[in-house]
Parts: sequence; structure tokens; C-alpha cells
Amino acid sequence: MKKAPSKAKAARKPPAVAKAAQRIVAISTSTSTRDRIVRSAMHLFATLGFANTSMPAIAKRSGITPGAIYRHFESKAELLMDVVRYALDTLPTSVRLLEPARIDPSELPEFAASYASPEYKLIRQLSLEIHLAASREQSARKLLDTVNRDVTQAIRRSIAGAQDSGLFNPALNPDFSARFLLVMIMGLSHMDTLEPHLIADSAWHDFVLERISAVLGFQQRPAAKANSNHRPVAPAISDPD
Repeated sequence: MKKAPSKAKAARKPPAVAKAAQRIVAISTSTSTRDRIVRSAMHLFATLGFANTSMPAIAKRSGITPGAIYRHFESKAELLMDVVRYALDTLPTSVRLLEPARIDPSELPEFAASYASPEYKLIRQLSLEIHLAASREQSARKLLDTVNRDVTQAIRRSIAGAQDSGLFNPALNPDFSARFLLVMIMGLSHMDTLEPHLIADSAWHDFVLERISAVLGFQQRPAAKANSNHRPVAPAISDPD
């Protein structure tokens, strides 16, 4: 005769509610796994560089197997772009150059000038890593070309709209203005090696803000934000949970 299961064993059998909870946990775990991968990659890219960081190393730091990382990212280049998105999203500004639909033309000068601030060091490092990766890997090159094209077109449309509304000088070429803005941002990304002593200089920040505003053809000079609470907060590079 078959023995009835003990109370302890019966209690271990999850009811329907517990199974539903397990599914929710599984979904949230999947999300947090992706987040751990991105934060691990951000730490390794910033400290070791993109070329010296392997996908297995990122997987190990994230607490997953090397094969599991490819369930979330097809390539290291794609992961690098997500790292930049994650880093930008931690900054308190509504300008997201990797999300063109959210670009506000009035904030473009401040966003670009922020690349001259100490808090943007990680963003500057990651920007350089993206371009270095693009010079070495075809997949990174294609991904960067796509992002640059989409962002340039979105900024151009944004500038053209601001010209129509009287915010920007209507005589300026919006396409050239958009491309020049991205070139200026890339130049500011080199400040840690070119002009490190100017990074914490508020007068330099305000000078860059004024010059970028002039290049974009602002009809009114934006107010300097030297004593502001507008200064960005740096994305933390910490070990994933």
C-alpha cells in the first residue's frame, strides 16, 4: 500500500499562487541579470578598455555562464551601446542622444557642454571606447554608423523645428549644425588627456556652453548654470548585486 505523503512533503508542493509568484520572480531575475551584465561590462570597459574585456570575463563578473550572456546580447559591440545608454540614463537630463525621439533642442547646448564637467568622465571614457571599437571591429562600426545616422537626422530635424519656431538662427544649415555638434562632443571626450585641468573649471564650462549655443544659432544666450543643482550625477561603477 502506498504511503500518503508527509505533511512536510505536502507543504513543499507549491500551490498555484506560489507557482505564479515563481514566474514573476523568474521574469524579474531575467531583467536583473541583464542589468548585472550591463553594470559589469560598464566597470570592465571603463577600467580595462573595450578591446581588453572579453565576454567570458563579463559573464563571470555577472555571475552567469559565458553562453548565457548571449541570450541577452548578440555581440560585445551591442553590449557597449547598452552600457552607454545605461550610463546616460543615470544622468539628470532629458536629452538622450541615443533616443532621438526624446531630444529637446533647447537642451542641446547644455548637454554638449556637460561633457566638459568632472561628472561626465565615465561617459567620455565610454565614448572613446565606442569609436576605438568601431575602428577595430566591423560589427561595432556598423552599429556606430547606424546610431550616428539616426542621431544626426533626429538632431537635424530638432534644429530645423527650432529654427521654424524662432529659437535658432534660421540662416544656419541644420544638417551641418547637427554634425558639428556631434564632432564637438567627441572632441570634448578627449579632455581627460588634452586639457584635464579645465574639467572642473566652471568658467570653461560656461565658455563651452556659450560657444556651442552660438554654433547652433541660439537667438537668445542661455543663462550660465555655474551654481546650479543642474550639475549631473556620475553613474556609479559598482559590482553588480
